Amino acid sequence: MKRAVTLMALLVLALAGCDREQVDEEESSVRVVKLVEVGERSLVPSRRFVGRVEAVRTVDLSFRVGGQLTEMPPRQGEVIEQGETVARLDPADYELAVRRAEAEYQLARREMERTRHLLDNNSISQSAFDEVRTRYELAEVQRDSARQDLSYTTIEAPFDALVTRRLVENHSNVQPNTAIVRVQDVTELRVKINVPETLVRHVSDPERFQVEAELLAVPGERFPLEYREHVTEPDVVAQTYEVDFAITEPAEVGALPGMTVSVAVSLIDAIDHGALSIPLTALDKDSEGGFRVWVYHADDQRVEPRRVLVGAIQGESVPVLAGLQAGESIVAAGAHLLHENARVRPMEATL
Repeated sequence: MKRAVTLMALLVLALAGCDREQVDEEESSVRVVKLVEVGERSLVPSRRFVGRVEAVRTVDLSFRVGGQLTEMPPRQGEVIEQGETVARLDPADYELAVRRAEAEYQLARREMERTRHLLDNNSISQSAFDEVRTRYELAEVQRDSARQDLSYTTIEAPFDALVTRRLVENHSNVQPNTAIVRVQDVTELRVKINVPETLVRHVSDPERFQVEAELLAVPGERFPLEYREHVTEPDVVAQTYEVDFAITEPAEVGALPGMTVSVAVSLIDAIDHGALSIPLTALDKDSEGGFRVWVYHADDQRVEPRRVLVGAIQGESVPVLAGLQAGESIVAAGAHLLHENARVRPMEATL
């Protein structure tokens, strides 16, 4: 009887030991983490980019015909109004060609009129008249072509054009389609920046952003920019997208094409309502290179990854522009050690 009781006691102790080992194993698989509650902070989150001032259009003007230059812009840097003459070729040869073509056209026209009377009187055949009419039509085409070539001896400004550079000197003999002068459309100045793929998806709603810039040559003097357009194909190397903004008051700013600017892009919602701020150590990167955080769910004590859009680093914290809501709890450190649906045990929560 004593032996039976002893065996039962040993069996109970063994089972208790197995349960304790199982509990210890389960507890060891639960990672202890430090949590932080996402809160609002009074700041203006923004990201800075380096951009360049450019004209709306930059065009190299050329003649469609060749000849000797007789007129060029006297000064680089002047603005020529739309429709005014930018450059001119010596028109003498082309004027002679027009006179010759006009004379041949008039001769062919009179011949066709005489031939038409003969055709009406059945004095010539229809085929003979058709041959005369064809010569008349060819003469008309040659006249129009000569007139057009003459018009090509003058280049007119296609817009209010800033002469940026003379590419050849006056009185030079130039061939057709040779670039003569480079001009820019400065009716509006643009600022081009390259933004990452995490931000470009938001530029389709420009009302959400406040964009300001300052010339590196004049630091401290900011001026507003307005969104115009963006390229939807990324740079093959940097994986960034080009976005164009307009300088609303170029005369007051004193900007010129080619100048370098610093551009600050701020989220208006964050300016109006405050930005959510999290510790810099809470940020993690996903497989695509984007930023994410690990959100804690108290009901089952598990974490899930959440992709976020962040602003410029503010010391040891960073503003979250999108992806989180105030009051949510996230893992404050060691995020790179976690995986989806991992069980965790909070060490403490910072309010």
